[in-house]
Amino acid sequence: MFFHIWFVTKYRKPVLNRKIEERLITIIKEIVSKKDYKILEVGPNRDHVHILLELDKKEELPGVVRTLKAVTAKKILEEIPHLRVGNVKHLWARRYGYKEIKQEAFDTVRKYIRNQKEIPHM
Repeated sequence: MFFHIWFVTKYRKPVLNRKIEERLITIIKEIVSKKDYKILEVGPNRDHVHILLELDKKEELPGVVRTLKAVTAKKILEEIPHLRVGNVKHLWARRYGYKEIKQEAFDTVRKYIRNQKEIPHM
């Protein structure tokens, strides 16, 4: 099963600059190398990230998202502590969005995620 997931930074703060985006992608690749799922595309932008992933079962999705958000936040905030907003020790907002992707829409979603930088955001 393929899923397009997305989540935003806490308070939608635009803190994901080029350096942090590169580090985020590296951390996600490290997480995946130790897990049973595949990340097929990652598209970070200033205040959010889109991920295309493949999982065996839909039931695994909440745990996968929880792991991705927790591990990336922990590592990035340890390395770049000024990203903390006040006393808040979170990089990501609590919620996330997802959509199961059918095979015929796969290429369209992958292109959308790859082109995140070219899409103007409010």
